[in-house]
Amino acid sequence: MVDIKPYEEHRHREQVLNLFSDVAFKRDIWDYQFLDNPGARARGFAPVVAEEEGSVVGFNAVVPVSILWEGRPTSAMWSCDFKVNQGLRGKGIGRLIKVELAQRSPILMSFGISPVAAIVLERMGWQANNEVHFLRRIREPRSFRDWALMVFQFGTKLITRRTPPMADSISVTKQLPAKDEIDALWNSIAKGYDKAVVRNWSYLDWRYQQHPFASYQFIELRDRGRTLKALGVVREYGRQVRLVDYLGPAKSKGIKAAVIEAILSNWPGASSYSAMTSDLELKQVMKAAGFYQGREQPRFFVWASPESESVTETQQCIQGWFIMGGDSDGELLQSARENWNEKDTNKEGGECRLKTL
Repeated sequence: MVDIKPYEEHRHREQVLNLFSDVAFKRDIWDYQFLDNPGARARGFAPVVAEEEGSVVGFNAVVPVSILWEGRPTSAMWSCDFKVNQGLRGKGIGRLIKVELAQRSPILMSFGISPVAAIVLERMGWQANNEVHFLRRIREPRSFRDWALMVFQFGTKLITRRTPPMADSISVTKQLPAKDEIDALWNSIAKGYDKAVVRNWSYLDWRYQQHPFASYQFIELRDRGRTLKALGVVREYGRQVRLVDYLGPAKSKGIKAAVIEAILSNWPGASSYSAMTSDLELKQVMKAAGFYQGREQPRFFVWASPESESVTETQQCIQGWFIMGGDSDGELLQSARENWNEKDTNKEGGECRLKTL
């Protein structure tokens, strides 16, 4: 019989890692991903563990985060790393786990899930947001399809009105600005967002500076008085440049256009540029800069408890979200996977050396 058990670090961690034996780097990012994030430090790590006769047969991790919900601060959780023992799939264990997961937080989010998982979540009352898109600009075509897409992105640029970039000073750094600057910026722009993860310094520091493998760079936009007005988070790998996050005014095409222009001008040798976002303004300025919007839509689902005082209208839980590729664990895992090789992680003696922080 399969039962849900409270997570015990000393008893369950190794068994859960065995479930993820196909993920070579999972052991080395465990603490970073699940124990070191600000939400877990404040509220603890409480994943869902399914056991059968003392053995772990299913797991659903969670990452607690602070969010804005209809403009109000509240707590929520990202659902991630969901797995059921391969030999026991199709026997209701996944549903059992998801039912228990609903007890962990009044608001749950999941981003980048599989088609099969999407069907299960919809049946269990999760709602799909269809506003997240992948945008890309190709600079060096490598196939006939790339050439065709370049024609498409050129046509998109022609028909999209360009917004003049707005910034007095732009610089690219390898470290986040000071804590007081980041927090002051977030506090000044938070009221413009309806639903979004709180992007204060402690969150951004954990998410981008403390990653054990990936290295990120930060685009700083400042006014004439040197006040920080916006921040772009960028990762480059294999000559592909990704805008993975944005901290700035919710409504300001000029500032967003300045971020995109900074990416194009500071990484002129990239073979392609990309971003994943739900933000309409950012999509528009990217299209005006020659990006095309792909057909693929990363699946973003939200579950809100109808009993929660924070949730006034459950049916509206999918509207008004600001989502970037850096949200949830997709970019976190992709960056770890891409850097899990000899060149980028400097393996010595058969072991992988983590990034020096």
